[in-house]
Formats: sequence, C-alpha cells, structure tokens
Amino acid sequence: MDHEKSPDELIAALKQQVDELTENKLHLQEQLARKEQFTAMIAHELRSPLTPIINYARIVARPNQKRETIERGTSIIISQAWRLSRLVSDLLDSSRLTSGKFTLVCSSCDVVKLVKESVELLRPIAPYHKFVVDVPDSPIIGNWDYGRLQQALGNLIDNAIKYSLEDSIITIRAWLMPGNVCISVHNEGQSIPLADVDQLFRPYGRLASGSRQKGPGLGLYIAKSIVAAHGGNLQLEPATDEEQGTTFSFDLPLI
Repeated sequence: MDHEKSPDELIAALKQQVDELTENKLHLQEQLARKEQFTAMIAHELRSPLTPIINYARIVARPNQKRETIERGTSIIISQAWRLSRLVSDLLDSSRLTSGKFTLVCSSCDVVKLVKESVELLRPIAPYHKFVVDVPDSPIIGNWDYGRLQQALGNLIDNAIKYSLEDSIITIRAWLMPGNVCISVHNEGQSIPLADVDQLFRPYGRLASGSRQKGPGLGLYIAKSIVAAHGGNLQLEPATDEEQGTTFSFDLPLI
C-alpha cells in the first residue's frame, strides 16, 4: 500500500501542476496572439487587391472615359481579381494539405502558354517593373494541372514583385531538359541569406529579412506543394557573384 505523501511531496506536486497550468496558459495566449495576427494579415492581404478593384471600377464606370483608360482599368481589375483568387486558393489549399484532401486535375498543358499568361495577368499590378520572358518558340506540352501551376507560378512572380524595387527587372524562363521542363523566376532584389533558407517553404512563416512585407506567408509553401504534387521540386537557387537577386526554379516531369 502506498504511503501517504509528505507535505514536501504535496507542495512539489502542486508546484508542478501550477507550472504545467502556467505553461498551458502561456501556450494558449501565444496561439490566440498568432491567430489574431494571422487574421489581421489576411484582412490586409484581402484589402490590398480589393482597393484597386473598387477604385478602377469607379473610374471605368464614369461616362465618356477614353478607350485607353477603360482598357487599363479593366486590365488592372482582372489582374487584381486573379491575385485575390490566388490568395483564397492558397488559404483553402493550406487546409486541404493539412487534411490530406489536396488533389490535382491534370490534362494536356502548354508551359510556354502558362508562363506568358501568368506574366500578363500580373504585369498591370507592377507597371514600373520590367518583365523579361525567355521561353521557347514552340509549345512544351505535358500532363499537368494548368490552374494549379498558374497559381504556383503566380505566387513566385508576385513574390518577385514584392521583394524587388520598381524599375528593376523580373525574368521568367522556361526550358527543356531530358525528361522534364524547368521554369525559373528571378528578381533583382536582396539575396536571401543561407541561414534563412530552411524557413522559406514553411506555412505561415516569414523571414526576418522580409519583415517589411506583410502577408500570411503561404505563397512559397503552396507553390512548393503544388510542384511536389506534380512530381517536381521547387528550390531557391544559390546566389552567385555575377547575378544579384533571388532565383526560384522548379522542374516538372514530362509524362
């Protein structure tokens, strides 16, 4: 039969319980703070494309507008709407990845068309950036999910816009390799320190060096998950002395 606990043992047990409760309380407070911070970031991200959509819709709706004004306003509304759609898709896909319900719908897909369309959708939101598109003249056809790849590539281009200065160059390339096709997105912004590489593709994570940019930190995580679901790999290319900036590249198997 167990002997009765001494006062010192009771005090120690109570102290341990208090410590555990205190730790649980701090953990819950931290979770609540992160949830509130995440909600604020999502609200900011949703408001970001909504503001130009509303403003340019008002401009286009005014009577006797010039054709050039209408065309530019419509282009910006469409590009920002796609940006908003991609953010919502990222949030939904994050939940699907967690629950194991993430799927692809693959069909015949042309990577050359994909790259060109993805750039044109985002060009209006970065009018002072210069876009260089380096792709083959002939189509590159594979069995992929066009919508998902457009979401992934859009995230990479959007990331390049956010982390580079106006008047700088963003270069998007696609080229054939034996058995696969490769796509890269390069910007002339600040290079990412090697110490931060492990944090790049984590959901809801943000680099300390990129703290000036607010957002849920899902873009690279979702892009990598989409590429991985296709059997490819998204990576950060090592920085070189000859080329300043950041380059993300991924490959897709030709099947």
